[in-house]
Formats: sequence, structure tokens, C-alpha cells
Amino acid sequence: LVQDCRSLARFALRGIPALPAGGAHIRVTFQVDADGLLSVTAMEKSTGVESSIQVKPSYGLTDGEIASMIQDSMSYAEQDVKARMLAEQKVEAARVLESLTGALNADAALLSAAERQVIDEAAAHLSVVAMGNDADAIEEAIKNVDKQTQDFAARRMDKSVRVALKGQSVDEV
Repeated sequence: LVQDCRSLARFALRGIPALPAGGAHIRVTFQVDADGLLSVTAMEKSTGVESSIQVKPSYGLTDGEIASMIQDSMSYAEQDVKARMLAEQKVEAARVLESLTGALNADAALLSAAERQVIDEAAAHLSVVAMGNDADAIEEAIKNVDKQTQDFAARRMDKSVRVALKGQSVDEV
């Protein structure tokens, strides 16, 4: 995972104008030559501002440290995969909950009180499970939220189609 990585180098891409969030489009290119020299170039697309750096293969590391890092990476591979799966499930749980909150804020009227209660309970369970460290339990809770919200999602789609087609004839569609 990122927290286990060692920074090899840092560089700044300066001269980018102030843009709204998501407005800057930066192309990052990584190249490794035959000698193991890593070249990293970053360019902001709208301004053409560019910065680059070259990193030697053993930048700041002794041969012993490199051998130890390789051994550690093999020893912890399974643990790293599990940690990644957990992190991915937590991100997915947060995405599902955020999306559900938005959908409920917009279209709660499409649900009966009983349906809303079932969905709220599934979402609350997912929130609790997502704070834990069991990737499989988080995945199951996500599947349960998906299952409990299928009819709601279908109703939202029907509503959107009705709104989009309102006042139009078949020939216009």
C-alpha cells in the first residue's frame, strides 16, 4: 500500500494557473531505460507547463536495503493483497452510502415507510461494518444494500424516463 512505499524523489509542477477542482489535467509519463533509470515527466495540458526528474535505480539505498525490501515484499505479499482488498471495499462502501444518501434526498417520496426502514437498516449496517477490518463482511453488506435498493433504483429510473419524455410524441423520441 502507499503507506508502505518509500519515496524515491519529489518534484514540483509550478506555474499552473488557479483552476477549479478537477480543472487541471496533468499527464504523467514514467519511463524506465535499460539501465533501470526512471524518468518521470509531468505536464499540465492546458498551459503546457512541464517538469521532470530522473531517479537512479538504487536512489539512496544500499544493496542490503534493496535485498531486504525485495524479501519483505515477497514475505508480505498475501498480507498486502488482503489490505488492498479491505481498502477497496471501504472505498466502495463509502461510495455506495454517499450515492444512496443522494438518491434518498432526491427521491425518498418513491418509497413507503416500510421500504425506507429496510433501506435505512441496510445502510446503517454497512456503515458499521465498513468501520471494521473484514473485507468479506463489507462486501456482503454492500451486496445487501444493492439488493434492498433495486426496486428503488428502478422507480428512480422510471421517474427519470417519464420526466425526460413528458410532452413528447413517439415520433419525437
